[in-house]
Amino acid sequence: MKIKSIEINNVKGISLLKRDFELIPNKVNIFVAPNGFGKTSLGIAFSYLSDPKIELSETDRHNKNETLIPSIKIRYEDTSGIHDLEANHQINNIRDEFDIFVINSQLKASGTVQRYMGRSISKFSINIEPTILINKIPEKKTYNYKISDLKKNFGANSKILSDISRYIHKPSLLKKIIDEINIHELTLVRAKSPINEFIEKINTINGKTEAILTWVDRNIDNFLNSNNEIKKLTLIIHNYQFPTLETLSKSFLCAWQFYQLFNSHTKFQIEKIYSYAEYVKYVNYVTRFISDFNTTRFEIKPKIDGKRLVINWPKAHEISNGQRDILNFVALLLKARINFQKQNQILLIDEIFDYLDDANLISFQYFLTDFIEFANNNGINIFPILLTHLDPNFFNHFCFSDGKLKVFYLKDFRINNTEHLHRLIYTRENPLIKDNVDTYFFHFHPDEIDIQNDFQTLGLVKEWGDIKKFHRKIYREVNNYLSEQEYDPLAICFALRKIVEKKAYDLIASEQNKQIFLGVHGTKNKLLYANSVGVELPESYFLLGIIYNTSLHLFNGQNITNSLASKLENMTIKNMIKEVCLK
Repeated sequence: MKIKSIEINNVKGISLLKRDFELIPNKVNIFVAPNGFGKTSLGIAFSYLSDPKIELSETDRHNKNETLIPSIKIRYEDTSGIHDLEANHQINNIRDEFDIFVINSQLKASGTVQRYMGRSISKFSINIEPTILINKIPEKKTYNYKISDLKKNFGANSKILSDISRYIHKPSLLKKIIDEINIHELTLVRAKSPINEFIEKINTINGKTEAILTWVDRNIDNFLNSNNEIKKLTLIIHNYQFPTLETLSKSFLCAWQFYQLFNSHTKFQIEKIYSYAEYVKYVNYVTRFISDFNTTRFEIKPKIDGKRLVINWPKAHEISNGQRDILNFVALLLKARINFQKQNQILLIDEIFDYLDDANLISFQYFLTDFIEFANNNGINIFPILLTHLDPNFFNHFCFSDGKLKVFYLKDFRINNTEHLHRLIYTRENPLIKDNVDTYFFHFHPDEIDIQNDFQTLGLVKEWGDIKKFHRKIYREVNNYLSEQEYDPLAICFALRKIVEKKAYDLIASEQNKQIFLGVHGTKNKLLYANSVGVELPESYFLLGIIYNTSLHLFNGQNITNSLASKLENMTIKNMIKEVCLK
């Protein structure tokens, strides 16, 4: 399965957002967009997809206009073809195919007004919204299991029965029994009679426990092969390889005890027992998981609030931002796990990880990877979507392996073909041109050079081998960029580096020092050298290194057009470049 496109209409700050993708399940999908683009609106839109139809609150209507119809469309492809799903004010067939869960900030500002000495004083605080893990706790239902009662029912050789109280409420076992065993069939006379007859035969065997079990071992295959439903139950139990049920005969004796329990419970009651067992397992898991990562001085664990299971958080000012964010994320991820039931799932995470410190960021990525591995191991298609303004191609805040990470850019950029400049960067280490391009093309040098024949030999744009023509190309692209026309982002990097180096070079008084400057390797080192000989340079020359340095060192095939454009479209960076280039 692949998600091919997402379209959102008239939700919060989004009038129309449509993007074609190739989202692959069980990989981390990064959606990058600048602040103010509408990432939060996208998250809000997805939060409505768990409802039967989209009924926006007043604050979530686009331009607060109730006449504008909200809609969300998802196109996906599977082995049967391409399918279109839609949610709007009347229908929602997206939730028929996908479980959706959105993780976002749970901080909420609250305020009170107090009167003091005739004056009104406002007090504001930041609180963390309680995390509701389960809205309705299942009714407490368990088996009334007593091994003594079952031994009475078994007969003379009941000593061969072992206590199975540790197994009877195991959720995964109960679920498998409910799904695969015809419990009603086991309670009918035609199933009971052969089972009871086999138990009677066991009770006629004389000897110690081992001797009786040996007899059961010799006869169990013939019995099971003639009684299909009890055979299925026995094999289900046997396949779990419980420590005390290592033989098929012992697994049968456990199955017999389940069979006795089934005689006093309906399938509906057994399903309730399963639901409560699953709930208990989940509570224990959440409690242990949060405890492992709780570095605050507070006890934080799920508690029953009426019919709900809730985590109440300390006041925001009582714990650090990092502690708050990672614990809150973990709790919501655990909530997502219990809410997800379908084979196809979308988990959208809205920027809450952008400000985590290094240690908590590693924890965040570990938890998410663990979630994905769980999906992989259980045949689930999960699409984790992370909304961020931090580009992984520029900031090393993601440690996911390349095979598990895909980056998409939500904003359209005014860019044109960058293929030829990419090829020049890939080829810069070729011995035929390496020294010349490093000196004259990738850095500033006052002299001119013409190596058009070498460029032609390597399949590069021949004319660019003339440094004068290359300069005209890159500076023309700078003018296009600053005048809001289509431009080549890589050309901006070439031009910016040359302009910064030239301005530093021109400010160096000594001719000897200028020659030393030209021989220094790397733009940052050149600027530091200029500083060392008394040249004062604007800090922006260094700060813009994130643009001109990262972008001119690429491995073959690496394309950074969109990631670079996303940085160049930032107004602060654009103004810095304008100041450097035009001043």
